[in-house]
Amino acid sequence: MHTIDGNDPIMALRSLLALSTAILGLALFGATVLPAQHRDSDDLPQVAPNYPTLDSASGGGAVYDRLRRLMSEKPKARRRAANALAKSNPETLVPLVDAYFFSQGEARADARQLLESLSGEQLGSRYRDWFTYVGSRTDLEAPPGYVAWKGELFSRIDPVYRRILSPGVAVKLQLREVQWGGVPLDGIPAIDDPQAVPADTARFMRAADTVFGVRIGGEHRAYPVKVLSWHELLNDTVGGQPITLSFCTLCGSGILYSAVDHEGNRLMFGTSGLLYRSNKLMFDRATLSLWSNLTGEAVVGQRAAEDAALTMRPMTLTRWDAWRARHPDTTVMVPDPAAAQRTGYRYVEGAADQARTGVEFPVWRQSDVLERNARIYALRVNGEAKAYPLEKLRAERLVNDIVGGLEIVLVLDPESDAVRAYERGGLTFQTPDEGRLRTLRATDGSTWWLAEEGLAPEGDGDLLPRLPGHAAFWFGWYAFYPDTAVY
Repeated sequence: MHTIDGNDPIMALRSLLALSTAILGLALFGATVLPAQHRDSDDLPQVAPNYPTLDSASGGGAVYDRLRRLMSEKPKARRRAANALAKSNPETLVPLVDAYFFSQGEARADARQLLESLSGEQLGSRYRDWFTYVGSRTDLEAPPGYVAWKGELFSRIDPVYRRILSPGVAVKLQLREVQWGGVPLDGIPAIDDPQAVPADTARFMRAADTVFGVRIGGEHRAYPVKVLSWHELLNDTVGGQPITLSFCTLCGSGILYSAVDHEGNRLMFGTSGLLYRSNKLMFDRATLSLWSNLTGEAVVGQRAAEDAALTMRPMTLTRWDAWRARHPDTTVMVPDPAAAQRTGYRYVEGAADQARTGVEFPVWRQSDVLERNARIYALRVNGEAKAYPLEKLRAERLVNDIVGGLEIVLVLDPESDAVRAYERGGLTFQTPDEGRLRTLRATDGSTWWLAEEGLAPEGDGDLLPRLPGHAAFWFGWYAFYPDTAVY
């Protein structure tokens, strides 16, 4: 996502809707033209809401009707609604924060006063502070009908959200922590089945460019980060197998998944425009179900009801020159110049990061064990999560460890900063010598080649399998895995 979380997201919303014809017609536009997400404007988007039916008998309908009147332009309607809501349960705080996001002017002031009254807190006027507060109130349950309420409000941004968040849909996350990321559905265009060329013809690549390196079915392919930093999502086939590469730039996690369902059918994903704990939510185009970038699990919709989850695959974040030297047979994805022209994206190393300077979305669950944006290598083994600060890995280069009861070894290549994790099968490995890293030596004297799919013994023998891990920012990892161990 490419929006700045400030005090006035309505300004962004209004500008976005004013450009709706161009945006939805192309489903493509550049991050650099997106307005900042602030929240003090009195301008409401000129959209006539299409309200879904809420179950009044369940007790939730009256709350949401009053919240709608609280957002009204009519002072008397707002006053009556505020008086009634002031007598409601604290659970009203959950949908009230959503109403606060979409309110303006005097209605916004009334909503804030009600937030203060129901919570007993004085948090000021910033939406992000109230969003964080309500996220942390794990003792609160939203009134019945909250899914439809969320879909109703988000439909002001994109009507499709009303279909995604419809009454009765399966939800496997804390919906109160879902927020808009600044673009509509598919507003950040995914890359589908891109062209790939041999390494020696890739004139657009520079030696120091970073790439996501993939080996599947005996085929090597590289995906330039300078392209994925803009598009954030890629659907492709490598070695005859469908994959999805999801890159959440907000939390620094690029993750590779096998893109097939339980029946082996290919899944195609897009960017939903929604965030959960500052992590992007993907959607599959067949069912419009939402999926977590970080966990690979379906979290809203038909696929969530099926308990669907994607299988993570190993992938290497490395330099182009190092990847090419290791795998001279590699192909590399070719950027589409027409897409760059349509979107205004600059496929130059670091350009997307520069455009995102200052981007931040609120997350209530935080830890000061590491600096917020400290880079880590993240692993989950047998349900156990562990974070390895890259700063430590650079200093030590090799770590023998046990995670989830499994003996593992992590290796950082100083030539490229690439981290690879493997099972170690009862062996203990020695810190490698300085210089180019191609093999590891175990304390029993055996030598093992560092391969993408595993550690390969010199001579006969079985591979020690590679483990799927990935880089991330500490805050993003901790928000999902607060019980994580830290090396």
